[in-house]
Amino acid sequence: MSDAAVAALLEQVAIFEMIRTTAARLDDEDLEGWLALFAPESCYEIKTYGPEIRADMSWWNSDRDELEKILAEAKLHVRDPGKRLHLVTPISVDLSGDRATALSHFAIMRTDPDGNSAVYAAGRYEDTFVKREGRWLYEKHIAVLDTRKIEPFTHLPL
Repeated sequence: MSDAAVAALLEQVAIFEMIRTTAARLDDEDLEGWLALFAPESCYEIKTYGPEIRADMSWWNSDRDELEKILAEAKLHVRDPGKRLHLVTPISVDLSGDRATALSHFAIMRTDPDGNSAVYAAGRYEDTFVKREGRWLYEKHIAVLDTRKIEPFTHLPL
């Protein structure tokens, strides 16, 4: 294997590790740690396709500054007492210098206080990364949902 191929493989592994770290931080509700994975000029979006209107719908679209404000207030709101567990499978990474795109599939399990578990949401992450000071950061983190009915709804990222 050439040095360039090894270097590309190592970058792919680093991005896959970042994707898994993202899921773990959300599971732990480490919102500050989750936000630290975003570049200053980044954005986060949740969207789905609405067959009734035959168009994509954006349920959440915030830049990093707005995310920081929303997440700082999250613990002040009435919270869903359920626990969430993100099951994420990174599918592909395309590298181009200090930029990359990645596709991952995910399912989020929710366990209620009585111990009942069910699939809460499912879909894919369409991510764009930028490398800064040797570290990959999200430029765009987009959750594209197959699920369109989320109960109870959450004000936390998916």
